[in-house]
Amino acid sequence: MRRGYTLIEILMAVVVSAIGFAAIFALQIGNMHGNVSARDQVAAMTLAERAIEQLRAESHLWTQTSPPAGRLAVSNRTWHAFSTAPVDHNGLQLGASGVPGSALGRQRFCVHHWIDRLDTGVFSGTMNVRIRVLWPRDVTDNAGLAEMCTEQGAGLAGAPAITLWHQAMLSGTVRLHD
Repeated sequence: MRRGYTLIEILMAVVVSAIGFAAIFALQIGNMHGNVSARDQVAAMTLAERAIEQLRAESHLWTQTSPPAGRLAVSNRTWHAFSTAPVDHNGLQLGASGVPGSALGRQRFCVHHWIDRLDTGVFSGTMNVRIRVLWPRDVTDNAGLAEMCTEQGAGLAGAPAITLWHQAMLSGTVRLHD
């Protein structure tokens, strides 16, 4: 008598294999989401570091005789838009042909800044700065992103629920140029 596999044995092998493959695919998808999240966090911190360096570069024009200008000349202890539109991981806005900026549609980050002037005592001529970078939790949904990058959106007033956004924050110090 010839011995072979029954239909039930074959179906069981297929089901067990399918469950194993589904678990492997779920693990891979989780890894991809984790990689995207880590990449976005690194990009956000890089954008924040660049923003602080730009503020420090602007502070070289700030002397005892001239008040700070540019992004440093904003109201104290209030969030302000650092860029007026969403930027990509390189800090570039969406640009059309001939317009500076990135031609890729990967602008997912809003950069805000906050300044606290310390005008008295030994800290005179010093500003504490904070940079906040926001980006959507859902990589496929940029709804509300452009509004978050405006001056009104920087204060988060009337903004979409903050739970829909990732956030990175970096603090630094800016001094006047003697």
